[in-house]
Amino acid sequence: MHPDEHVPFQQDIAEAQPGPSHASWTARLDLRFERDPRGLEYTGASSPPATRLVHRHEGPLRIQKALYPEGGSPCHAVIVHPPGGIAAGDRLDIHIACREGSHGLVTTPSAAKWYGSAPDHSASQSLRVVLEGALEWLPQETIVFNRAEVRSDIVVHAGAQGRMIGWDHLIFGRRASGESFAQGGFRQSLRIEIDGRIAWHDRLVLQGSDPLFESPIGLRGHHAFATTWALLPGAARWSEPILEALRADSPGIAWTVLHDRLLVGRILASPLELKPLMVRAWSFLRPHVVGKPAVAPRLWAT
Repeated sequence: MHPDEHVPFQQDIAEAQPGPSHASWTARLDLRFERDPRGLEYTGASSPPATRLVHRHEGPLRIQKALYPEGGSPCHAVIVHPPGGIAAGDRLDIHIACREGSHGLVTTPSAAKWYGSAPDHSASQSLRVVLEGALEWLPQETIVFNRAEVRSDIVVHAGAQGRMIGWDHLIFGRRASGESFAQGGFRQSLRIEIDGRIAWHDRLVLQGSDPLFESPIGLRGHHAFATTWALLPGAARWSEPILEALRADSPGIAWTVLHDRLLVGRILASPLELKPLMVRAWSFLRPHVVGKPAVAPRLWAT
């Protein structure tokens, strides 16, 4: 699979330009992780081949720095959004391609914030991943303010050797400030394709004060929840012994195998409980998915 297939960013961005009466941001970030042809330059002959990052941006969305806290690979990339929040009419598009033999880890320095807006001025973010190597998509939490109108799309195209750990954690309203998600709308589509076939397509639609927040078959009174997924490469499969150990290690997460290679976890918890649960699960999964012990990005501790 070619890294640029299925990702028509230029057309998407052209169609998303705001009208003259509404000031908004349109931003695009392209990341390409690839095996560095310079080989073992970073940490010596005993290290695996290094991964390098090639990137370009349009608008207020960019890479702060490419870091190598684990040696030559993976490459840790920190995405920053200088405006600090996503407002009415804003559009953010992120395209990540991981070439064969590469390993990238992408995170953010702080929470993403979706601000309130008028109903006819929604904001959107799309993530498109073309996966031939290894990727860890580990952004900080997303806070959806009251009256926010949000569209979020995540699509992963995984090839035969693609492997990935990803997560998405959402907080609705700012309860500590006395604000609930009473008005607004949140729509999300999360799709993973493996070898050209859809393995998982999850759709979420929530309105302000939606009965699903309190429903026993919905969020059961929670205003924060998270989804995590782990994709194995090639002929690897999720075995029962690994699943049993994972469930024992992460009892607060409901795990489901949706494809021989794809494992999905769901979490309902308070905002303060979400992050530790996610990190604990990632620490367990990382050796199985990418063959490395967990090394947390330094900015998570700041």
